[in-house]
Amino acid sequence: MSRKELFDCIRLFAPEQSFSQEQVNLIDALADGLGFPREEGEPDRITDAQLIEDLKRDEGLRLNAYPDPLSGGDPWTIGYGATGKDIRKGVVWTDAQAEQRLIEMAEDHARRFEERAPWAAKLDPVRRRVLHNMAYNLGVEGLLGFKNTLGFVQTGQYGRAADGMLASKWARQVGQRAVRLAQQMRTGK
Repeated sequence: MSRKELFDCIRLFAPEQSFSQEQVNLIDALADGLGFPREEGEPDRITDAQLIEDLKRDEGLRLNAYPDPLSGGDPWTIGYGATGKDIRKGVVWTDAQAEQRLIEMAEDHARRFEERAPWAAKLDPVRRRVLHNMAYNLGVEGLLGFKNTLGFVQTGQYGRAADGMLASKWARQVGQRAVRLAQQMRTGK
């Protein structure tokens, strides 16, 4: 079955047999997660369904905007850790909005990180996913601040990279997330 055939099947159940852009994005994300090939000319995603599931678990879901715990205000957060100009007190999202923003942000962070660290694209999928998870959580600049750790990853010294991850302030802040990601970095599993 092609991606077009998938859309055609789902379209039968859509109101007025058409989709909003938000629905197209969600179906595209589902098709990506199920391994449907993209049509020629469509951009390839560099994130995968496992990263999205990991981020859902790590970030947690909140459908009502909440203030930054340190400032008591800006930046407001919603969904799976989303922030931005459109997120402020009183904003409420649906599950679909939260998932769409998660997918978009994960892809954006991963792309921007790999533009600055192109060697990461050659990593095995598990270690590449670890870096994408960290980019989502820390921001690209925050992850790039892990200069020694990234140097160890780049040179294949994964045990030393994992040790660097665990010795960081970030690891103390995120707890078990860092332990799990460091183990994945160490073992590739």
